[in-house]
Amino acid sequence: MYRDLAANLLPDFTLFWLPLTLVAVSRAMYMCYRFTNLRVTMISDLTGQDHKDFSYNVIKDVQVMSSFIGEWGDVVITLKDGTKVDLRSVPKFREIAKYCLTMTQNSLVLNETGPKGF
Repeated sequence: MYRDLAANLLPDFTLFWLPLTLVAVSRAMYMCYRFTNLRVTMISDLTGQDHKDFSYNVIKDVQVMSSFIGEWGDVVITLKDGTKVDLRSVPKFREIAKYCLTMTQNSLVLNETGPKGF
């Protein structure tokens, strides 16, 4: 009886996790994050047509949540208008969060000093 129960429950667990596995595979294939010295860009299409970007001076807060023993994690960026941008399964997420915070502070300093040049 227990062997029959275990044999019948095993495919249910596999079918239960199948959608989560498909989501993780599609995210790995179709999502790309770029962190430049001017902005954060999220590309969410295989052809690169659908992308969203925002500059560092609109960032209010950056939070991190680790996954899988700290190998990768999620970065949640809160913008000044209250929008939360969730970057999932980011490698080196702690370094990226620190970089975003330092670039935010640098952009605030640049905004306080005003524009330079002609």
